[in-house]
Amino acid sequence: MKFIHTADLHIGKVVNEFSMLEEQKHVLNQILTIVKEEKADGLILAGDIYDRSVPSAEAVVALDQFLREATKLGIQIFMISGNHDSPERIGFAQSILVDKGLHIEGMIRGNMNPVVMEDEYGTLNIYMLPFAKPAIIRHLYQDETIVTCEDGVRKMIEESNIDASKRNLMITHHFVTNTGKPPEQSESESNLLLGGAENVDVSVFEAFDYVALGHIHGPQRMGRDTIRYSGSPIKYSFSEVFHKKSVTIVELKDKGDVTLSVRELKPIHDMRKIKGTLDELMKEEVYSLADVNDYLHVTLLDKQELFDPMGELRSVYPNVMQITFEKNERKENENSVSITSTRSKSIYEHFRDFYASVAGEELAGEYDSCMKDVIEEVGGDIG
Repeated sequence: MKFIHTADLHIGKVVNEFSMLEEQKHVLNQILTIVKEEKADGLILAGDIYDRSVPSAEAVVALDQFLREATKLGIQIFMISGNHDSPERIGFAQSILVDKGLHIEGMIRGNMNPVVMEDEYGTLNIYMLPFAKPAIIRHLYQDETIVTCEDGVRKMIEESNIDASKRNLMITHHFVTNTGKPPEQSESESNLLLGGAENVDVSVFEAFDYVALGHIHGPQRMGRDTIRYSGSPIKYSFSEVFHKKSVTIVELKDKGDVTLSVRELKPIHDMRKIKGTLDELMKEEVYSLADVNDYLHVTLLDKQELFDPMGELRSVYPNVMQITFEKNERKENENSVSITSTRSKSIYEHFRDFYASVAGEELAGEYDSCMKDVIEEVGGDIG
């Protein structure tokens, strides 16, 4: 049995005021192509289908088109809600859509009932566990001992009477950790809960041959190769610039025999960081080295003030998302304010301190000489 595992589509997401919808449609089409090329039996969408609990009309249409094309392939589709989704909206018409091969779990409704599939190796049980806060599971089971997400997930697995001797696959969107060690995270992920209550340890999933995870945007294993975050299909923050976005190909044969591989996904425009002075970055020999339409974070090395650097950069790089100036960047451990006496300082000393705080370097050379001349000309004290 072969599955394509992906998650964290975040359809409708806007990054730095740029809509990602066309990028998302582009990569969703690639996923459909991979499903066909791999002759997959199923497609797993492990939560955060939309970016908001109330998605835009355009986002809903995009998902509808994707699922319509996916069902035409004759595969089984498994989709759960994530922490960004509205469980009720994701789960709309789920009982009707089963006949189309679309299995949806938006809300926690009680003990997990598996979707059963058969192949030459026998039965495969697929369990779907959408994201739910501990309070929801605590209320469902009337169990006051359920305090954390791990408590809730463990309770649901125990109550579902899962036969560990069978082939079992779990799809979930919880924050899974390895003996307290969290996964590598990105800036585009939101915290689920505070104080570690969100953590679910990998040991909870011992009964499963493969655990398809969502929530973390970088593809990675947790504890063992067969407990895996697929990662998001496109980059949603500049902390992800070095990610290789992909889908995971999961093939389950006999019990315990699981083969994994990845297929890389290509965006329309990449997300990159570049650095240099404004003049350097505007030179053809520089901007011709890569796609000028990529989404960019630009660090400018200019020391002098610039007039409308964003406008000038966008005349060549239309998708600049962020600009920072290296002279204004400070290490966190340097972000402290010292209180000193100012009454004994001269005008020149005040300006020198001001210049250092803005420019990130000491006043020197012709700038220093010029400022001394100006202060002396107006009768000021240079100390």
